[in-house]
Amino acid sequence: MESLKNVGQITPIVVTRQNGLIAGRRRLEAARRLGWSTIRVEYFEDLSPLDRKIVEFDENDKRRQLTWQESARAIKEIHDLKRAAEKNWTASDTARALGFSLGKVSEDLALGSVLDNIRVTTRPSRRGALEAFKKERELVLVRELARRRASSIGLDSSAAKSSSLSGGVIYNDDCIKILTNMLEDSVDLVIIDPPWGIDFDKASQWSTDWISTYDDREETVRKVLVEAFPLLFKVLKPAAHIYCFYPVQEVQWWTERMTQAGFSIRHRPLIWFKPNANITNVYTSFLPRYESILWGYKPAAGNVRRLFANPVPEAQSWPTESTTWHENSKPVEMLKRWIEASSEVNEIVLDAFSGGGSTLVAAFSAARYYIGVELDEVNYIKSVTRLRQLEEGAAEPSIETSEPLNDEK
Repeated sequence: MESLKNVGQITPIVVTRQNGLIAGRRRLEAARRLGWSTIRVEYFEDLSPLDRKIVEFDENDKRRQLTWQESARAIKEIHDLKRAAEKNWTASDTARALGFSLGKVSEDLALGSVLDNIRVTTRPSRRGALEAFKKERELVLVRELARRRASSIGLDSSAAKSSSLSGGVIYNDDCIKILTNMLEDSVDLVIIDPPWGIDFDKASQWSTDWISTYDDREETVRKVLVEAFPLLFKVLKPAAHIYCFYPVQEVQWWTERMTQAGFSIRHRPLIWFKPNANITNVYTSFLPRYESILWGYKPAAGNVRRLFANPVPEAQSWPTESTTWHENSKPVEMLKRWIEASSEVNEIVLDAFSGGGSTLVAAFSAARYYIGVELDEVNYIKSVTRLRQLEEGAAEPSIETSEPLNDEK
C-alpha cells in the first residue's frame, strides 16, 4: 500500500481473459484497501512464452514450496527460452533474473537435464538427487575410461555390438573375431566355460528348464576351441594363469589341445562340488555332483609361472547358483577366489564365453577390469543388465528391470 501511494503502480498484475488472477494478489489487495477502482493488468495469453514461464515460476514458488523436480524443470525451461532468444545468455544471467544464487541455478540446470532418469528423479530430496546425478556422471566418465582401456589392447568397440561399463566391456560377438583383434600379451587372467553339452536338452530336467540358444554339440565346440585355445594363449601374458571348465570324460582331448596351444596344464583338475545339485537321469545312474576345471599357465622364459597371491583349495564346495542369469551359472564367490589368487587389483580378466556374466561379476567385485565375450544375444543382454545394476549400486540385481542398451554399437 505504501509503495502504491508513493510511486504508483509500476508492474501490472497478470490475469487470464476470463479475469482469473495469475500474478499480483498483494498488489490487487493493496489497491482495494486504498480504494482504487481500477488497476493496470496484462493478459496472460498476450505474454511471450518466456514471460509466462517466469510468471508461473515466481507465483508458484511464492504460494507453495515447489518440489525439487518442479523447480529444476521450471528453471531449465526459463534458461533454455532465454538462451534461444539471446545467444550469449548464461546461467549467471538466469540467476540474476530469478533472484537466486548461481550455485542453485547451476545445480537445478544440471538436474533439469536428467529428469528422464528415474534413478535421479525418484530421490525424495534435492540433495539425494544431486548425489545420484554426480554418480551417474562419474559412471559415464568411468565407462569411457573402460572403453579406452579396451581400445588400448586392440579392441575396437565400434566394430562389434558392445557395452562399455565402469568395470569393463562386454561384446556380443564371435570370440574368435574378438581374440584375433586383441594384442598379444594383453590379458592378466583367463577364466572360460565353453558351452559344451552332452545331450542336456534330451535329459528330463534340462529339457523342461533349458532351451538351448546355441550349438553346443561336441563336434561344434571342438572346432571352435581348436581355434580359440591358440588365440587365448596369444593374448594371455607370460606366466599368467588360465582356468577352463570342461567335460571330465573328455579330459584327454581338452588337455592335449590346450597343451598344443602352448599352455602348461596341471595334471590334477580342480573340482567344484555341488552339495545341492538335483539332476537325474543323466549319464549314468549316479547323481552328478561335481564339475572339473583345468588350470594352467602360459610359460614365461624358463617355464616360469606367476605365483598365487593366496592359497586356494583344489576342491571347493559351493551350492549351485540361481538360473536367473544363466541356466548353468557358476558360483561368483568361487570365481572370485580364483581371481584374487591369480591376479592383482585393476588387472584384466578375460572370459571369452561369458554367458550370464558370473566371471565378470566376480572380477568387478574384486576390483579387476573385465572383458566378456558372448555370442548368444539373450545371454549378452542379461549379463549387461546384471553388471549395470551392480555398478549402479543395486543390492540384489534383478532381471525384471532390464533397460535398453543405449550404448550398443
